[in-house]
Amino acid sequence: MNRNYAFCASLVVALMGSSALAQTPPKEPTSKPVVVRPPATEKLTPPVKPQPCRIGEITFRKEQQRRFALGLGDTPDKPPGPNQVLTYAERMPALDGEFSINAILAIINRYLVLPPNALEGRVYMRLVVDKAGRVRHPKILKGVRADVDSAVVAATRRLPRFTPGQHGGQAVNVSFVVPVSIKNEQP
Repeated sequence: MNRNYAFCASLVVALMGSSALAQTPPKEPTSKPVVVRPPATEKLTPPVKPQPCRIGEITFRKEQQRRFALGLGDTPDKPPGPNQVLTYAERMPALDGEFSINAILAIINRYLVLPPNALEGRVYMRLVVDKAGRVRHPKILKGVRADVDSAVVAATRRLPRFTPGQHGGQAVNVSFVVPVSIKNEQP
């Protein structure tokens, strides 16, 4: 047994020694041509630093400022068109004198009749409050299940009239998203 062990050990030493001696020659570095570019003739101006944009008591985030600057969002400088739907107004639509998602959710939950075996989750719904304060075009953005989603839409249609949103002294159509939590509370 010692003989086999000695043979294996000598074989390993021999293999290690032969691989250590067989080295590849180092590669010669290839020189790359050096490119010298002339200095820029035009002056580079630093990007414009966005200033906080305040309308009323709302401070906008940088993304909203960028969208306003590009003309992609609701800009306060442009008067809204007759059928334009805004996502922000100087005075948002109000229930009982105050714009509160909690007040809207309380009324939706009061009228919400869930189907049996309803899944728990959250339904995201977009509402449009028109110039007269009525809820128009409830649309499910992300739902739980079709029967639960239709129950949420039916409860939303029963919302009372809002005080319409105002922008620039005029009543405007305003849309916003309401997250409705679905909790299955069966006895």
